[in-house]
Amino acid sequence: MMAIFSPFIHKSGLTAQLPLPSTPSIFSSVLFCFLIEDFYFYWVHRALHWPMWYKYIHKIHHEHAAPFGIAAEYAHPAETLILGLGTVIGPALTIRHLFTLYIWLGLRLYQTIEAHSGYDIPWLFTRYIPFWGGAHFHDFHHETFVGNYSSSFTIWDWVFGTSKQYYSRLEKRKEQGKAKKAA
Repeated sequence: MMAIFSPFIHKSGLTAQLPLPSTPSIFSSVLFCFLIEDFYFYWVHRALHWPMWYKYIHKIHHEHAAPFGIAAEYAHPAETLILGLGTVIGPALTIRHLFTLYIWLGLRLYQTIEAHSGYDIPWLFTRYIPFWGGAHFHDFHHETFVGNYSSSFTIWDWVFGTSKQYYSRLEKRKEQGKAKKAA
């Protein structure tokens, strides 16, 4: 892998020289990468649920109806390449320092493991990010195999109406909880 990517890194203009990028530069680059990846992932993931693609490629990933962290990476090689492209688009457009690239890749790996962890941990910093999907949002996708296609945020599912069943279930459970308390 290093033999393949080393020439690419040099030709792409990435540097590992000091000074390190500023905090605002790192933040804006990583935010841009998350937004680009999430939009790309939404559409490609949704396409992978079309019967023609699902049966041969994406079904492998859905063998885990109750996912756990490392199940995030359990996928057909074609799916890994197709969805992995979304992780590369943002950095190819904005990242010019290897340090920022490492931060992006670390946070992206954290995100995918957290979304597949099966736990909605209350003290995680991601709970304070508006529109963050997290494990609860993605667990619904693995349970029902429909909707909630985004990787990080809930925005695209809301905009394109693919999270209606999820929010409907949340509302129903909320009402059931109120009824139990009243009884």
